[in-house]
Amino acid sequence: MEIDLSQIYTCPHCQMETPHYLLARREERVAIACSRCRTTSLVNAVDLENHQTWWEAELQEILAGLDENGLDDEH
Repeated sequence: MEIDLSQIYTCPHCQMETPHYLLARREERVAIACSRCRTTSLVNAVDLENHQTWWEAELQEILAGLDENGLDDEH
């Protein structure tokens, strides 16, 4: 089985928004492990996907704000 590190999720143990390893998927359930503290969680696949979508939108909003303020030209 290939382990994928691609989903951002709020770890129930360390409370951090971290990438999580996708360990297994069965129907609507996904087993994930926090890349920071290694806590394993069983979550609903739709909830995981919705959280990832929300996180990506937040990131885009932050990056757009940096572009508007001209902060991307500093380096």
